[in-house]
Amino acid sequence: MEWLSKLAMRLRALRRGDAVHREIAEEWQFHIDLRTLENIRRGMTPETARRTAEQHFGNRGYIKDLSWEERGGGLAETVWQDLKFGIRQLWKSSGFTVVAVLSLALGIGANTAIFSYIDAWMIKPLPYPQPDRLVRFETQDKKHGWTSSGVTSAADFFDFQRQNSSFEQTVAWSSANFNLTGDDPPELVEGGRVTWNYFDTLGAKPILGRTFTAEDDHSGAPHLVILSQGLWQGRYAGDLKIIGRNIAIGREAYTVVGVMPGTFQFPLMGVANLWVPLAATDKQRAERSGIWLAAFGRLKPSVSLEQARAETTTFLTRLEREFPQTNTNLTWLVTSMTDEIRREEGAPEVMMCFVIVGLVLLIACANVANLMLARATGRKKEFAVRGALGATGRRLARQLLTESLLLFLLGAAAGLFFGLWGMRWIALQIPGHIRAYIVNYGHVDLNFTTLAFTLVIALLCGLVFGLAPALGSSRLDLNLTLKEASSQTSGSSHSGRLRRIFVAAETALAVVVLISATLLVKSFIISVRSGPGFNPSNVLTAQLALPRTKYTQDAQVRNFSEEALARIHSLPGVASVGVASHVPFGGFGQGIEFEVVGRPLQPGERQGAPFTAVSQDYFSTMQIGLVKGRLFDPTEAYASSPSVIVSQTMARQLWPDEDPIGKKLRLSEQRTIGTIVGVVSDVKTYHLREPHGWHIYVPMAQFPSRTLAYAVRTTGDSTTMAAAIRDAIWSVDRDQPVSSAPMETLIATVDAGNRVVTKLMVFFGALALFLGVIGIYGVMAHLVSQRTHEIGIRTALGASPPQVLRMFIGQGMKLALIGIAVGVVSALGATRALATMLYQVTPSDPLTFITVPILFAMVAAAACGVPARRAMKVDPLIALRYE
Repeated sequence: MEWLSKLAMRLRALRRGDAVHREIAEEWQFHIDLRTLENIRRGMTPETARRTAEQHFGNRGYIKDLSWEERGGGLAETVWQDLKFGIRQLWKSSGFTVVAVLSLALGIGANTAIFSYIDAWMIKPLPYPQPDRLVRFETQDKKHGWTSSGVTSAADFFDFQRQNSSFEQTVAWSSANFNLTGDDPPELVEGGRVTWNYFDTLGAKPILGRTFTAEDDHSGAPHLVILSQGLWQGRYAGDLKIIGRNIAIGREAYTVVGVMPGTFQFPLMGVANLWVPLAATDKQRAERSGIWLAAFGRLKPSVSLEQARAETTTFLTRLEREFPQTNTNLTWLVTSMTDEIRREEGAPEVMMCFVIVGLVLLIACANVANLMLARATGRKKEFAVRGALGATGRRLARQLLTESLLLFLLGAAAGLFFGLWGMRWIALQIPGHIRAYIVNYGHVDLNFTTLAFTLVIALLCGLVFGLAPALGSSRLDLNLTLKEASSQTSGSSHSGRLRRIFVAAETALAVVVLISATLLVKSFIISVRSGPGFNPSNVLTAQLALPRTKYTQDAQVRNFSEEALARIHSLPGVASVGVASHVPFGGFGQGIEFEVVGRPLQPGERQGAPFTAVSQDYFSTMQIGLVKGRLFDPTEAYASSPSVIVSQTMARQLWPDEDPIGKKLRLSEQRTIGTIVGVVSDVKTYHLREPHGWHIYVPMAQFPSRTLAYAVRTTGDSTTMAAAIRDAIWSVDRDQPVSSAPMETLIATVDAGNRVVTKLMVFFGALALFLGVIGIYGVMAHLVSQRTHEIGIRTALGASPPQVLRMFIGQGMKLALIGIAVGVVSALGATRALATMLYQVTPSDPLTFITVPILFAMVAAAACGVPARRAMKVDPLIALRYE
């Protein structure tokens, strides 16, 4: 290929220039000697023959230069000279270089860190074969608009699995917790119940043993289990003979048939270290009500997502006609699994951060361009002399562009270190439990793609922002420049105008970043201050799940929960204790369908709410306020009809003009009728930003639950009580694993994503403010240094120091105010994209749009004041003598 040969020639000329020059000289001499011999044969004397030969070929130096260019030496040598000269110039101006490289390093480093997460979470495909063919099923109520992450029912799923023609495989799964018992201490392990084709559909292979088969996935089949590599190596010490070994899960023996690699994960399931076959019973397979299974599928190679959606819609429409009582208004959403996982990983938040750091980089680049323009103004005489000696404008522009690229590449190199630090910092902020919901467990490397991105943005920014000083310096009027009596000129009006434009632009960008960051930080602060609806301080939670195989009767469950409750309450340091089927932010939840007695629902209409069974001391322990009525008391266990407590929002929305006390609810499929005896304040269940909603509480004495969560309020630091509480529970049944955590830790874990984004916004906002103010200061400082002679004349003619001060502060503030005005107007449009990320804050929050511009104006005034005060102190005699 021609371009490869040219590249090889240029590299050889660059590395072995002396050898190439010798070859050119030898070739020149060969042609002269050959021509001389021909002339001698024609009868010329040797002297005349050589002179005629040299005249025939023309100027020897010109010919050698052409040959040197043809062999690739000209461009390579020029570039090499530009690089060496550029390095010397940057070394000579070390102060300028350090400031510029630091500015660029901060901007490029922030972009590198955020891009590395975009690359890992959003650009790279999911770690499965042909991930574009994987889709997720969700249930949607077409009338009311709500969406559930599961499918309508088990019967609907298995019917669709048999009848569809669009999918190679369809898979159902359900998250589950398993009690591992045996020789080691009991351990609560998170995992899933899955249909037999779960691993095959994802294309996952075990490192030991096998995955499930169709024969394993039916009621009555032998109990089988697959372990994760972490569980296998941790609890079972990496026993290579684990395949075929029986382990105890909930006092039942399960045979290990496989071990999955540590790299395998399914982010939609989250933490999973153990899998068993779903093995749905005939009764479960026939159930048409109850959303408890999640599902996904793999499309056939020839089927598009639109075709699959059309077939699914047709299937669900038919179910609506055949089963109106359970399927009216219900359909399935068929979406790309890649899109769903990225959405749940926080793709909008990550992209928002990327846009913000992009603006920060633009601010940094504008800063550096301003510095280069100011520096070019100080080098006008140098460029004029070089031009007078024969350097073309194009040659000067290329030299300045080379210096610009060197500067930006140095910034990129330093930015990689900042970026690596940023990547590590973000990684440390992600709680371990959350990592299972992120592709590759949130692990991010500084890989080739990230390095290429850093190099590309450095080169692109170096070219774009180096053009202004390069073009400005290549258009100098040599005569005018060389005739100037002083090097302290104010520079061309063109370069001055460019510097002012850059300052106004970076100020506007900084204001946009500051307003956006302030809105997000304010939103986070409001969400934290709004509170969860209870007091989490000094509350320790202890969660466990009683196995149905051991606790077969409700009386057994009731006896365990009450005895454990009593033993925990007797511990020193325990102020109060309550037990519930689940606690807020604990990762577990349960819903129940209900009907208000006297208000029959229409066919296909559903009404549901989160549902919690609690002990009588639960509300006082959690410090959930009583709004109306009463709380549960010990007599509830002997009542013929269950009592019910509802949340304040539920009471207000269902009975806006009535007293809810005494109203009756028909609960679930059992049609149990409960009487409302109290109304309590609203409690957030899953995250701090959720709106106040409905909630139903029932007495645990009447609704025993095998999932138990003890909430223990202590008189001191609750974290020191974990072991004592665990031992108290084990004193009732040592085979029950206990998961303990302070309530504040549970809340912080759930809200970790918002916390990380808020910290990043504080950093990016401060960085934007710093860079914007530095830009204003740099321009004003350069302006003062360039106008020293003018200041001396003004002072000699009677201008007072305060007048000089006001003049320079006024000029700087004019630029700042223009940038602030443009930034505020731009932010009014830009912040609309943040609407879905804000909590109880509008994108056009008046306080933010007033406070941020005032703050920036004050800081800008201070930045203008420093060089202005220096101008005020100029001695006119010294200034005029210097000029």
